Amino acid sequence: MKIQGYKLWFLIFLLICGLAWFVSEVFGLEQRLISLADQPGVRTAFLDRESGRSDAMVTLVSFSVLTPIAAAFAWIIVVLLAKGVETFLVSVRLPGWLSTPLTGIALTVGMYVTSESWLSESLYAAGLVTRAYFIYSYGAVPTFQ
Repeated sequence: MKIQGYKLWFLIFLLICGLAWFVSEVFGLEQRLISLADQPGVRTAFLDRESGRSDAMVTLVSFSVLTPIAAAFAWIIVVLLAKGVETFLVSVRLPGWLSTPLTGIALTVGMYVTSESWLSESLYAAGLVTRAYFIYSYGAVPTFQ
């Protein structure tokens, strides 16, 4: 018996959901998300009684629409950078496949060196989105259990 089409995708989806549930229980993902949403910088976000939930929804929709666009843009930049490095490597008679590891290493080192300038803003944004999720879904950020 061969599983085809949507049945296969449904089984893969169920497997991924089960794996995500298991991983979240093992690594305490919920407590980590709660601590991320309870950072001092985002603790006062979405507290307005009248518009708190709608502001949280707007934040979630904006995040879910703009994140794939930004990720695609970043991916295009990385691919173009790798192609530029490949062109340079081929012109100096080195193998072209070396461009991908060199680009990856250079980007990793660059992100590590500049982490002081972008890490705090990224944690703030992640905390804001997490708090928006809790506020919109539950009405408040849950406490540790």
